Amino acid sequence: MLDGEEHWNAVLAEILLSRRIGALHAKLVGDLISVTAQLDLAARSRRPVVALDKIIEYEEQIGPLEGAYQAAWQTVQAAPDGARRAAELDRLAATLTAAIEAVADFARQQGVEVELHRFGDSAR
Repeated sequence: MLDGEEHWNAVLAEILLSRRIGALHAKLVGDLISVTAQLDLAARSRRPVVALDKIIEYEEQIGPLEGAYQAAWQTVQAAPDGARRAAELDRLAATLTAAIEAVADFARQQGVEVELHRFGDSAR
């Protein structure tokens, strides 16, 4: 179902490996990877396979959110100073959170019960 994962996983790996992020961002990336993997595993194990219209719906809902955190990450990297970077890191956290919630909501709409680990809750 989520065959285009390589592109966004590369961005998530880049975020995780950066010295510019804090613990909250690493935790949110973990949440996003986890919930997406749970949905992917459930979709692959279902018989019949998830319908094409649902895959298209997923791409339409989640694609813009992936683009949002990718753009937020680019602005973090381009930030000219620490003050600007801090503001952009807040935006990155918000975009990652939106993606996590959207993937979890989509999974639940498809009858897939996903567990959010809420890695980020302890840092808030």
